[in-house]
Order: sequence, then C-alpha cells, then structure tokens
Amino acid sequence: MLHDDMVRIGLKEGPYHILVPTKRLRYARDDVIFHTRKHPLPFQTLLRSEHGGPILTGPELLFCDLGLSPDYDTIDLIELGYELCGTYLINDCWDGYISNAVCATSTDKIRRVVDNLTGRPGIDVARKALRHVRDGSNSPMETALAMMLNLPKHLGGQNLGPISLNHPVVTPQGTKYVDVAFPEPKVGLEYKGRDAHSIEKTARDDRRQNTLLGSGWTILSVWYEDLVQDQLYSKFLQELAKMLHVRLRTRSEYHETMIKVLRARLLPALEKYSQ
Repeated sequence: MLHDDMVRIGLKEGPYHILVPTKRLRYARDDVIFHTRKHPLPFQTLLRSEHGGPILTGPELLFCDLGLSPDYDTIDLIELGYELCGTYLINDCWDGYISNAVCATSTDKIRRVVDNLTGRPGIDVARKALRHVRDGSNSPMETALAMMLNLPKHLGGQNLGPISLNHPVVTPQGTKYVDVAFPEPKVGLEYKGRDAHSIEKTARDDRRQNTLLGSGWTILSVWYEDLVQDQLYSKFLQELAKMLHVRLRTRSEYHETMIKVLRARLLPALEKYSQ
C-alpha cells in the first residue's frame, strides 16, 4: 500500500521518509525512515498530492530539513536551492533534466520558512546556504556558472557580483533575457554549451546579443570548454574581470584548491547534458 502510494507520486525507490507528530506512531519497517516533529509547521509548508495521495513536504520545508541531513553539505544545499528556485528539474531522462514553466519556489518563500523555524536544529545551515542561492536559473549549467562566479572564495567561487539570472532587459525589439547578468555594469554572460551548435541556433543567439549590445549591454559568450579547461577558464575569468573593472586578487593556495574542488563537483555530473 505504502509502496504503491509512493510510486504513484513519483518515488520509485526507498527508503521513504515519513513525518509523524509523536514517536508512538513510529513502527519498524526496512523501507521507512521516520522523523518526529512535535511543534506546528509553518503555514503552507505541506502539499497534498493528487488523487487523495499522501501529504508531501513542500520545497521550502524540504530545503530546511536537508540542512540537518548528513548527506548534504553547504554546496549541495546551494545547488538544490538553485534548482528549487529555477525552471528546471534534474531527473533520469535522456538529457538529465526537464524544463518547467514556473519555479517550484523562490528565495523569498524559503527565507520566510527559515525565519519561522529559527532555533530548530539544522536551520542555521539552511540559512547560510540560502544566502548564496539566486532565483531564475534555467538549467544546471547556468547554476554551475553562477555558483562558480558568485560564491565566496572560501567555498571555491570568485566572489563576483551581485548577479541576476535570466535578467530582463527592455529593448526596442521587446524584453530580452540575459543568462547571467551583472546589472550595475550592464555585463551579461550567455552560455552557449559546446562548440557544436546548429547554424540556426547560433544565428538566433547572435541576433539577441546584437539587440542587447544596442541597449548598452556588454555580452560575453561562454562555452562549455571555457569552464572545464583550466587554461580557458583562467582566460575567461580575466576577460570577465576586465569587463567588470575589477582585479582578480592573488589567491591563496587554499582558494586555488577550493576552486578546483567546486568545479570538480559541479561540472562532471553535468557533462552529459551540457549541450
């Protein structure tokens, strides 16, 4: 019965995590991990599944709960936050993710739940991770690019920003959207994927960039190879810093190591769907 309910809502494998109000409702099952919560939950943090199925944890409460999980560190939480606040969902389809019409939640909604749960175990971890999440990512690679540039140095990022994802720019030809934008200096990054692109798509991207250039923006194209090859990544950072009128300060050996660790964590899992 439980397994059938879980499969119906998309959970194909256990163990299943079940929330109960008291320890008396817990019982021995190999496929279930019980969690006890005595205090009332914040408003609208639970969702009822379709067709009378089980009540599910909403994305805001999920983010907070995983702050207590030993399987999730700060980087994992930040990456998940980008997904929850973006328009994509990682799954097991052929290219690794699907696009959504709307975001599951937003940083503001998660923040309200975090503030409501102040003092709860794990909530400080969630709060610290949320500071580095940005709304509006359209793909896992946009998330990786944003994290590599915007995260603080102690987490392996370049501490460049502030940034805005899929930032709207009003032009005479209508509103255009910049993948990763630095709004104040009007510098934008357009992720191109790998070198092999169709002529039609390349021409379409070029037309959009020309429109943005005519609106006072400086646009830098970013290819997959720019992120995964050390020499090209260094060159890309230098070019971006020049556009932003900032200096990339000499990094410590620790920061160099953290940069490599972050790139290694973000990029290999994305390689199969980085087109």
